[in-house]
Amino acid sequence: MTGRPWELRTLEREAVAGLQEAIAEERTDQLEQEAAYNGEEWDDAKHAAVLAEQMKEATLLAGLLAVRGMTQPEEALSFLAGEDSLSDPFLMQDMDKAVARIRQALEQGETIVVYGDYDVDGVTATSLLYEQLKGLGGSVKCMLPSREGDGYGLSKRAIDKIHDKGYTLIVTVDNGISAVDEAAYAASLGIDLVITDHHLPPSVLPTAVAVVDPRREDDESPFKDLCGAGVAFKLCAALEDCMPEELLEFCSDLAAIGTIADVMPLTGENRTIVKAGLQHLQHTERPGLAALLEEVGLAGKPVTADNVSFGIAPRLNAAGRMDSAAAALQLVLCEDPARAAVLAHRLNEINALRQETEQKIEKAVEEMLAAEPGRTEDRVMLLWGKGWHQGVIGIVASRLVEKYGRPVMIVSIAENGEGKGSGRSVPGFNLHGCITACADLLIRFGGHAMAAGLLAREENLPELRRRMNEWAARECPVIHAPPLVCDLSLRLAKVTVEEVRALDRMAPFGAENPAPVFLLEHAVIEGIYPVSEGKHCRLRLHQGSASIYAVWFGVGPEQAPYQPGDAVDAALSLSVYDGARGPQLSGRIIDIHPAGLGPDAARQAALVDALRRGASLSEEDRRLVTPTREEVAAVYRELKTRRWHAGDLQPLCARMGCTGKTLVALTALRQVGLVEVAGQGGASYLELVRVSGKKNLADAPILKCLEENLEET
Repeated sequence: MTGRPWELRTLEREAVAGLQEAIAEERTDQLEQEAAYNGEEWDDAKHAAVLAEQMKEATLLAGLLAVRGMTQPEEALSFLAGEDSLSDPFLMQDMDKAVARIRQALEQGETIVVYGDYDVDGVTATSLLYEQLKGLGGSVKCMLPSREGDGYGLSKRAIDKIHDKGYTLIVTVDNGISAVDEAAYAASLGIDLVITDHHLPPSVLPTAVAVVDPRREDDESPFKDLCGAGVAFKLCAALEDCMPEELLEFCSDLAAIGTIADVMPLTGENRTIVKAGLQHLQHTERPGLAALLEEVGLAGKPVTADNVSFGIAPRLNAAGRMDSAAAALQLVLCEDPARAAVLAHRLNEINALRQETEQKIEKAVEEMLAAEPGRTEDRVMLLWGKGWHQGVIGIVASRLVEKYGRPVMIVSIAENGEGKGSGRSVPGFNLHGCITACADLLIRFGGHAMAAGLLAREENLPELRRRMNEWAARECPVIHAPPLVCDLSLRLAKVTVEEVRALDRMAPFGAENPAPVFLLEHAVIEGIYPVSEGKHCRLRLHQGSASIYAVWFGVGPEQAPYQPGDAVDAALSLSVYDGARGPQLSGRIIDIHPAGLGPDAARQAALVDALRRGASLSEEDRRLVTPTREEVAAVYRELKTRRWHAGDLQPLCARMGCTGKTLVALTALRQVGLVEVAGQGGASYLELVRVSGKKNLADAPILKCLEENLEET
C-alpha cells in the first residue's frame, strides 16, 4: 500500500577528506606521467591546478567509498584498481588430488567427462574446463543435465549413460557437493569422481577422489565466494601449474559471465576476475560470444556487468530453462562465426519465448487473483496452475514477491497430478522453515530461507496453502519490506558531470558492490512527460537552483501518483548523457516518496497489512494505527477534493499526516462500501460510492479486529 522504507548510509565525513586527497594525488601523478611520456611541460603550478581539479572530481567518489566502509586510502585505492591478487589454487582442499587424477587420465588417454549444470554458471564452468583439457591434449566429453528430465546435479541416470560408454572419470563443475548417493553409485560401477563445486556442503561429504569446494569447513583458501566457473578457473590454473593471473587473458571472460550471472559478490578475487573479464569481452575473440553481443546490440559498445546481467546471461540461461542447455554450450564453444551467428539468433528466439511464457503465467496468476481476491490477503501466496512451464515459475515467483512484498510459491501441475513448486521469500521470513512445517503434505522439498522448492500432489495444495499461512501467522505475523539503502544525500547544484563519471571507477557493480543510489530530498516536480508512447515517464525535478531529468521506468504519466508542484524525495541513480548540448546529468528513479514522509510510514503500513490478515498487534502498535471516527471522516472528505491514486497511497498518507490511521480508515471505508477502486486510462483511483441510507463504520472487519485486539490487551 505504501513504498518500502529507505535507509541512508552513515557518512564518516572525517574519512572523506583523506580519501579525496589520496584519489586526487594518485590521478594527478598518473596524468603527470602521461604528460612526461608525451613530452608535455609540467611545472609546480600545473601540478597544483590539476590536483585542485582532481580534488573536486573525487568528492562524490570519496563519499561513496567512505559510506561503504572503505575509509582507509590504501584499501580504497586497491579497490578502485580492482587488482586484488588471486590466491594459489593449491590452497583449496583436495586441489592436489583433483589435479593428480586428471593428469593421470590425460597421460593414460582416458576419456574425461565434464559434468556441468544447465544454468549460465554451469555452462561457462563446463566450457572453461573443456577448453583447458582439450588444450592439454585430453579426450573430453561434456554432459549437461536437462531441467525437466534430470533435474539439478549429478543423477544415477547420467552415471548409467557414462558407464555404458565405458568412461571411468567424471569431473563435476558447479554441482556435486550434495551428490552423496550418486557418488557412492558411481564408485560401485568403478567410475572415479572429481567434484568441483561452490555450494554449501552437507554434513557428510560425497565419497570421491577429490572434493574441491571453497565452502568446505576444512578448506583454507582465503576467498570463499567463487562461483562454479570461478572454481573451474582455479582448477585450470592448477592444471597449468601457474598462478591464476596468467590465465586471465584466456579464461576471465567466461569466469566473469558465470560470476555475474550467479550473483556472486563482486569483491575481492571476483572483482579482479570480472574486471579483467569485461575488458576481454569488449574485444572477444570467441566467435560465439561475439555473435551473441552482435545479436543483442552490444557489439562495439562498452560491456558492463549490467550488459552481462540483462543481455548475455538471460539468453544463455533461456536455453536451459526452455529447451536444452546444450545450445548455450555449443554457442560458447563455437569456433565458426557463421554457425555462431545462427546459434546466437536461436538463443535470442528461445529467450523471447521464455519472456512470452513468463508473461502468460503472470497473466494467469493475475486473473486468478482477480477471481479470488482473498488470495491477495494471504501472508504466503501459494498459487498453482496446470501445465505452467517449470523452467520459469521461479522467475514469476520473484516478480510477484517484488509486486506484493511477501513470500510467493508458484506450482506447476503436471498431467500425473504432481505439482512442482518454486518459491521466493522476503528478508525475515524463512520459506524453507515454512514448508518444512508442512512436510507431511509434500513428496519432497528443499532450499533455504530465501528460496525453496517442493513437489506435492494437486489435491494437497489447498491444505498446504492453509497450513503455510497458519505457520506464517504464528511465526511471522508482521512482514516488513527490506529497506532501500541509499548511499548519499545529494545537493544537486553541487554535483558535476566529472564527479559522476568518476563513479565508473567503482564498477563493475553487482552483489555486495551495488550501483550507487542517491537520495534527492525536497525536490519539486516541475513536469511529467511521456516516454516510449506512455510506457514510462520522465520527471523534471528541481532542487534549490538546479534541475535534473529522471526517467521512471514502468510508470506512465497516468500511473504516476504525483502532480507538477508536488514536493518529493527521490532515490536516484545518476549517469551522464552526451546530448546535442554537451554532457548533462541524467537520473533514473528507483523509488519516490512524498517529501519528508519518513521511514516509519512503511512500518505502519506493514502493521496495517498484518492487521488486515487478522494478526494481533501490541497495544503500542494498535494505538499507532487506530483512527478516531473524526479521522475516518477526514479521509472521506479528502477523497472528495482530489482523485487519489489507489496504486500508491503514499501521497494520500502524507496529506493526512499519518500512514497507519489513514490506511485503516481507508480500508474501513472500502469494507463498508463507501469507497471503491475504479480504473481509468491504465491507472486505478479511489472513488466515492453513492449509497442510499447510512453505513455503519463499526461493521468494518478491520475496526472489529482492532476492537478484538483491545479486548485481548
